Amino acid sequence: MKNIGLKSAIVALAGMSFASCGDFLEIYPLTMVYEDNYWNEKADVDQIVTGCYTRMQDNDFLRRVFIWGEVRSDNIGGGSNSKYFYKEWDEGKIIDEDILSTNKYTDWSPFYSVIDRCNLVIERAPQVAEVDPSYLASDVQATIAEVTAIRALCYFYLVRTFKDVPYYTHAITNDEQPLNLPVTDGDEVVRNLIQDLQNVLPNALTAWPSVNGEDKSYARITQDAIRAMLADMSLWIGDYAAADRWAQQVIDNKMEYFEKNYSTNYLTDGYPLVPDGGQGMLQRGAGYKLNFYGDGGGPESIFELEFTSDANDNEKGNTMVTDLYYRFYEEKDLPTGCGTYAPAIALWTEWSSPQLFKPVTGSTSNDIRRWSIAVNAVSNTTAAYMAKYAVSDMSTNMNASTFSLTYFEQGGRNWAKNDANWIFYRVSDMMLIKAEALLYMAGDDLTDERNDSLVHAAYDLIAAVSHRSATGGIDNYGSGSAASRSSLINFLFDERRREFLFEGKRWFDLVRRSRHDGNNTEYLIQQVSVKHSESASTVTGKLRNYMAMYWPYNYDEVRVNENLHQNPAYPESDDSSYESTTN
Repeated sequence: MKNIGLKSAIVALAGMSFASCGDFLEIYPLTMVYEDNYWNEKADVDQIVTGCYTRMQDNDFLRRVFIWGEVRSDNIGGGSNSKYFYKEWDEGKIIDEDILSTNKYTDWSPFYSVIDRCNLVIERAPQVAEVDPSYLASDVQATIAEVTAIRALCYFYLVRTFKDVPYYTHAITNDEQPLNLPVTDGDEVVRNLIQDLQNVLPNALTAWPSVNGEDKSYARITQDAIRAMLADMSLWIGDYAAADRWAQQVIDNKMEYFEKNYSTNYLTDGYPLVPDGGQGMLQRGAGYKLNFYGDGGGPESIFELEFTSDANDNEKGNTMVTDLYYRFYEEKDLPTGCGTYAPAIALWTEWSSPQLFKPVTGSTSNDIRRWSIAVNAVSNTTAAYMAKYAVSDMSTNMNASTFSLTYFEQGGRNWAKNDANWIFYRVSDMMLIKAEALLYMAGDDLTDERNDSLVHAAYDLIAAVSHRSATGGIDNYGSGSAASRSSLINFLFDERRREFLFEGKRWFDLVRRSRHDGNNTEYLIQQVSVKHSESASTVTGKLRNYMAMYWPYNYDEVRVNENLHQNPAYPESDDSSYESTTN
């Protein structure tokens, strides 16, 4: 199985990029990384840990983070660069639910290459401590906690995408080692990840030392990053009490951080959410700007990948956003490949006749998050852009008649080296995860005191997230009461869509809801069918099979691994040989 995605770390590390490893790579062959004469000091370990992050920054890794979590959802359509021929691309076929095992995005090797690095560090770090007295036991434990969390995040993406995946935690140090691994049930994988994260949590750092006077803790694994993963994973497997508990711990820690560093003007309804309403000394849209513009690492951030636009350093730009987000007008003379995706057509009219951002009365939305979608002009919505991550600033005069986003060609983000950080977790995610957990723990009978208490607690969390960005908040959307648990669940998923638009979460949200509903895909179909008007019956028929929520395994993987059997929801599948689970 040497030539499949579960390659040995020797092959996977060949693409490793470090800020300061040039001399090492010139002197030693890469195979020396697996031999004892490399692992001599803490700096050797640190270099491989750095490689875990830089590998995650690579275009092929981050493309999958976005494509797997977003493109099949009701948020995404084809961009202008691919207007006439995107259907011939693998990227376009995903939009149309025409996904085959030969699609290049079935290749999971970018994620397993990170996993291989993490496994290697976990095995070798204790050995280095034996020969380097400056590498203290607490340092080793912190290193292992960090890479264990990175590994867990990678496996969690694989499980949400493919369901059941090959799972291993040992280091691969020889290209000849057999890796014909069968898949492990996805829920079992997640339960193992949760146990691993709980074990290493006390050893992880709460914050990292500042860099040139700046707090960069958001760009590396911390205890709160681990808690955020635990909340997300617990929600996925239906352990709602645990999801509630872990999310609340992060919220509490963020609240403490806000109280120490900011005035009460930076709170929304008593929660650590920077308001967009322009109160006090804050500009309108302050929360949105702090999250998505500037240098990243806003006060609400928990964990994000950091990028740069500086052409003079060895750090990486966010080329995924450059390739996939910008949707150019036809007259723009820009490289082929840019603007692959755009907002789904149903979102193009959010500036002229809003639906997702539609207020209770009138036709003008005051929700700042609508600025995630950019149009040519309010009166001309013939072209739409995913503005989030792709633009550098917005006008402070934010209303429907004044549209002003700063694009890269106007001095904004550099299209050649986009510096937008990619956010995995921020505090609003924890609040909505907690709210979802509370709603699923409650029953429909709100005359029951416990049910009523859980639903109202969930309502308060959802209302705060909504109120931060829209004047009137939850009332603005006609959900100003907690009178119905089912209606509030629907509103929660709409609110998550507004809050995390284009952040690589929507498809996973829809799959998670289907799982909760007993693998019933009706809600998922209802949401995505609007963008499949030309092929609605075909797409609907396909997605009624719950296994179609997941992806097929890569053709070459199945061909060379006799223990890997295809997802039966796809044309190449072998139903008789695939043993699926019910969740």
